[in-house]
Amino acid sequence: MHTRLAQPTDAAALARVHVDTWRTAYQGIVPDEHLASLSYEARAKRWQETLSATDGPGFIYVAQDGNGNVVGFATGGPERSGDPIYRGELYAIYVLAGYQRKGFGRHLVAAIVNQLMQTGFDSMLIWVLTQNPSRKFYEALGGQLVREREIVIGGATLPEVAYGWPDIRSLAPKEDCR
Repeated sequence: MHTRLAQPTDAAALARVHVDTWRTAYQGIVPDEHLASLSYEARAKRWQETLSATDGPGFIYVAQDGNGNVVGFATGGPERSGDPIYRGELYAIYVLAGYQRKGFGRHLVAAIVNQLMQTGFDSMLIWVLTQNPSRKFYEALGGQLVREREIVIGGATLPEVAYGWPDIRSLAPKEDCR
């Protein structure tokens, strides 16, 4: 298991993980038509643009298996809505189903937390669809429910909740995860 900063050459791998995890994690939650419309090519193009930009506020880490295959990713950076308590944000984290419950997610969170702390943030939140069964992962990491809102995905209005950590030091890597 290896975690590192993403590079532009990771765009296709990120697209594969992104599309595949959305289709498995959000089946029965997000409209089927929306999940079916997800495209590896379109997602790879967006990832390529994101990874090639030099002025973005956030950072992206990938997790690789023992063969060097990208099996997950996490993105994070400054909290995007101006929350007065939670200054950092874990924007997204996705790990392929076959690699979940093996430490990849924890390593990705630790990498994001480490980067947040290096850039002066000491708190963090993440928004999660209320029906997402992976909510237990954030609870296991000590996240507390702190916010609620609704978002629209594929024409459906879906509730989501935010988990917050007022002090992210407990999530900091105990070893070098990069």
